[in-house]
Amino acid sequence: MNIAFLVFVLLYMLGLFYVVDFLWLLKIIPIAITGVSVFKTQASSSRSVLIVALVFSGCGDLLLAFDEFIFGVAAFLLAQLSYALIFRAYWQSISTRWAMSVGLLIYMVFMAWLLLPSLGDLQLPVMAYLLVISAMGLLAVQSSLPIRWAVLGAVVFIISDSLIAVNKFISPVPFESYWIMSTYYAAQFMLVTSLLKSAKPQSKARKN
Repeated sequence: MNIAFLVFVLLYMLGLFYVVDFLWLLKIIPIAITGVSVFKTQASSSRSVLIVALVFSGCGDLLLAFDEFIFGVAAFLLAQLSYALIFRAYWQSISTRWAMSVGLLIYMVFMAWLLLPSLGDLQLPVMAYLLVISAMGLLAVQSSLPIRWAVLGAVVFIISDSLIAVNKFISPVPFESYWIMSTYYAAQFMLVTSLLKSAKPQSKARKN
C-alpha cells in the first residue's frame, strides 16, 4: 500500500500543477487504495468502522471537488464520527496527556472565534463539524494509542481542515491545495497505519 499510495499522492500533486480534467479521480485514488488495504486485513475490532471512515472521506473528497461544500462537510463529519468511535474504544481518562488536551481545546476555541463572524448562513454546519472534529481529536489525545502515529494523525487532520476553513472564510492561503491535500493525505495514512497496528483481532466463533 505504501508505494502505491505515495505514487498516486504525487500524481495528484502534479495534477494540481497541470490542472488535468480527471483531477477528481486522482484525488480519491489514494483513499481508495487505503480502503482496499484495510479491507484485505484480518478482521479486527476497528476494521469495519475504519472502512466506513474512509468511504465517507472519499465521498467528501468527491463532493468538495465538485464544489458541493455542505454535502462535503456532512460526509467528512460522518468520517470524523467514525474515527471518534474508534478512538473511544481506546479512551483512558481526561487526565491522559492533559497538556495536549488543553492545548487542543484552546486551539479549537480560537478557530471558532476566528471563523464565526465570517460564516454567515454556514454557521451551523461548520460549527457542528468543528465540534465533531474537536471531539475526535480529544478522544485521540486521551486514548492509550501512541502519539506516533495515531494522535499525530488526528492532529494533522485538524490542521488540514483548519487550512480549508481559513482559506474559504478568512483569507486565501498561498498554495492552499498543496498544503491542504499534503496534510490530509499524511493524516489519513498515519491514522490508518496506526489504527491497524493497534487493532485487536476478533476471536472466531466457537463451533458447536
